[in-house]
Amino acid sequence: MNKDEIREMLLDDVDIFRLKAEYYESLGLFEAAKYASDLASNLELALTTLPSEDDQEIS
Repeated sequence: MNKDEIREMLLDDVDIFRLKAEYYESLGLFEAAKYASDLASNLELALTTLPSEDDQEIS
């Protein structure tokens, strides 16, 4: 699995957690909605530090 495939999977996960947060909030499950939203935010933050396939590795 290369970095671009990992990035694509994480972006899909972010979308899923955002949808879950909306769903939980609609049910009044505010703690679960906040948790799902926080997970999405953390994944987005992790994506900012994930190098692309073209970046050279640090030795």
